Amino acid sequence: MKKPLIFPMFVALLFLVNACGVPTAEHAKVVSDLADCAKQRDDLTVHSNICKNQVKVFTAETDSLKKDKESLQTTVNELTAKAQKAEQLEKATQTYQDLQKKLEREIQDGQIQLKEMKDRLTMTLVDKILFASGSADVSKEGKKVLDKVITILKDIKDKRIQIEGHTDNVRIYSAIKTKYPTNWELSAARATQVTRYLQEEGGIDPKLLSATGYSEYQPVATNDTDEDKAKNRRIEIVLLPLLK
Repeated sequence: MKKPLIFPMFVALLFLVNACGVPTAEHAKVVSDLADCAKQRDDLTVHSNICKNQVKVFTAETDSLKKDKESLQTTVNELTAKAQKAEQLEKATQTYQDLQKKLEREIQDGQIQLKEMKDRLTMTLVDKILFASGSADVSKEGKKVLDKVITILKDIKDKRIQIEGHTDNVRIYSAIKTKYPTNWELSAARATQVTRYLQEEGGIDPKLLSATGYSEYQPVATNDTDEDKAKNRRIEIVLLPLLK
C-alpha cells in the first residue's frame, strides 16, 4: 500500500497559505494539524512494522510446532508398531508353548515337529499320523491329533492358518491312480481334508483357512532313503500374519 503523501501536501498547502496571506493563527493551526497527521502516520508505520515482525515470529513458531507435532506423531507410530509387534510375538510364543504342551506325546514320538521363526509358526505332522497309506481321508487317530490342535487354534483370530500338503517323489502306480493321478492331486486333497476338518469339526473361521498342495517339490529330506521319504510325506499347519 502506498503511504499518504502528507508531507508533500503539507509543503504545497504551506506555500498556498503564504501566497494567499492567511492570518498567522490559522496558519499555525494548519501547520500543527499537519504535523499531528505526520506523527500519526509515523506511529502507524512503526506499529505496522511491529505487527509484521510479530506475524513473522508467530509464523516461525507455528512452523516449528508443526514440525514438532509431525516428529512426535512419527515417534508415536513407531512405538505403536513396536508394541503391536511385541504383542503379536508374545501371542505367537504363547501359542507355540500351548501346542508344545498339548502335543507333548506326539512330539516326543517324532510324529509332530514345531518350529517358530519370526512371525511364522509351523507345525509339521508326518502323514502316517493323519492318513492311511495312499489315502486322503483323515484317520481316526489323525482326528484325535487334530482335535488337540483345534483346542489351541480355535482361539486364534489374528493369524492366517495355511494347511500345506507335501509328498515324497514316488510316482503313484497303485489303484488310487484313478483318483489321484499324481502327487499334486494327493497333496492337495490331503491339505483340503485337514482344512475341512478344522472348519467343520473344529469351528475355525474358514476366512482364516487355506489349503495348498506342493506335491514333491518342497522336500525337507533327500528322498534317497525310506526314512527321508517319510519325512517328506507330511502336512504342515502354518500360522501367518493376516493379509493387509
